Amino acid sequence: MNFTKRILLGTLGIFFTALLTTFVWAKNNDVAVAQNRVLQVTQSIAKKLEVNKAQYNKNPALFNAMIRREVLPFIDFDAMAKLTLGKHWKKASPAQRQRFVNSYREMLIRSYGKTMLKYAGAAIRGGRSVANKKPGYVIVRTIVTPKGSASIAANYHVRIKSGDWKVYNVQIAGINLITNFRTNFTREASAKGLDALIARLEKSN
Repeated sequence: MNFTKRILLGTLGIFFTALLTTFVWAKNNDVAVAQNRVLQVTQSIAKKLEVNKAQYNKNPALFNAMIRREVLPFIDFDAMAKLTLGKHWKKASPAQRQRFVNSYREMLIRSYGKTMLKYAGAAIRGGRSVANKKPGYVIVRTIVTPKGSASIAANYHVRIKSGDWKVYNVQIAGINLITNFRTNFTREASAKGLDALIARLEKSN
């Protein structure tokens, strides 16, 4: 091998090593930033629940206002709805998609809002979070220890959107939120139509 080829191969090696190092650094940085963001939001909410639990129990409107102010901006409902509906999302019109997102969001608030009070003052710490193969996607793993209860695993699937990390799926104690609803929703939409599913959700809300 002549001198020129050795220089060329050496230069390419340095380039690809630097490229790989940058890629690994970027992924690790995503994980750290995403985990910090999730911990910041969840710990803040747990604290607010602890301080205001008595008021929230007496005044549901105050509690719902807190959820809409603190929780909803942290969730990517468009991505969540798309994953939940699967093939029916692709066929839906823009109006149907928006109606489903709105009714799905209200259903989640109604179904899971009150259970949040069980985590008032809970201790929340980060676990071994990992980057997804797709850039800008991270699984943030946390350990939640409610007061007087055993610790549980809470994993947040997040993606970067509009410069912030947003949750598009959650797994708590092994229960996957998207999977939990996808089977029933897709079956209902296939049997009765998407409009019928949306109408039922709107009525129940």
